[in-house]
Amino acid sequence: METTTMTIPAMQNEAIAIAVAKAIESVEGVDSVHITLAHSRARVAFNEVLAAPRDLRAAVETAGFVVADDAPGRKSCCGGCGG
Repeated sequence: METTTMTIPAMQNEAIAIAVAKAIESVEGVDSVHITLAHSRARVAFNEVLAAPRDLRAAVETAGFVVADDAPGRKSCCGGCGG
C-alpha cells in the first residue's frame, strides 16, 4: 500500500470535496481517501500495483479540478499524519 497527498486548490467546500473524493475513489486500486478542507488536500492510500499518482491526478482533472504541481508524487511514510 502506498500513500500520496494531492493539493486541490478549488476544494473549498464540502460539495467539492465529495466530488473530488468520488473521482479519486473511481480509480481501481484506491483503498481510502481522506480529505482535509482546511488545507485543500486529499490523502490517498492505494495499491501501487493497480494505480499510480498520475492515475489519481487524471481522475481529479477529468472531474474538472486542478491538482497543484507540487503534490502529485509526494509520499508520506504511513499516511497517518499526512506528512
